[in-house]
Amino acid sequence: MKKYLNSKEMNDLLFIYHLAAIDQEVINQWIPRGNMTSDEAKWIRTAITYNKKALSSILARLEPKESSKFMKRTVRSQNEAIRIVDKWMHDRVFGIYETEFEVVKIERSSFEKLCMACIQSHCEDCNESFANCDIYEILDDNMMNRAEIKHNCPFSYHSEKTIAEIKARRAEEEAKRNGKKKISKRKQKKIANRFDEE
Repeated sequence: MKKYLNSKEMNDLLFIYHLAAIDQEVINQWIPRGNMTSDEAKWIRTAITYNKKALSSILARLEPKESSKFMKRTVRSQNEAIRIVDKWMHDRVFGIYETEFEVVKIERSSFEKLCMACIQSHCEDCNESFANCDIYEILDDNMMNRAEIKHNCPFSYHSEKTIAEIKARRAEEEAKRNGKKKISKRKQKKIANRFDEE
């Protein structure tokens, strides 16, 4: 079973919660007006009980962070109840909603965490030019910190494995250069004794 909810599932769960709350209100309002029999009230109360059992079970298996998010939404829904609307109203409301959310609003710290995750998965050991990169403009426009290590892109950087390989290659090249300059022991003696021979 999943331990998180997508947005549709979250809305479904909120609807179940709201339905249980509304059902209790319906009983409290309808019985005094003589518009509900005791059997009808009993059946609705049974539905409320099973709704609550289902909610408790679902929330118990979710991650604490996810169930906390649900509880925050239910607190908000108590102040501003969930509304059931027809298609015309839905199109009006969600038309505005979709237009507004063409621009995402996010705290800078959360945005930077998201960018760092992108950089780690996308820019490590990348040899592509920044001109062909999908995320370069987003990072650059939002002034993310640059590595400026590689020539192909300011955000591209070497992984620890690549750095170790580069160091090993340089050490090998240095050893080869030093090997060419190495003087044999016989020649070293000859150089040391050259004044004696004179």
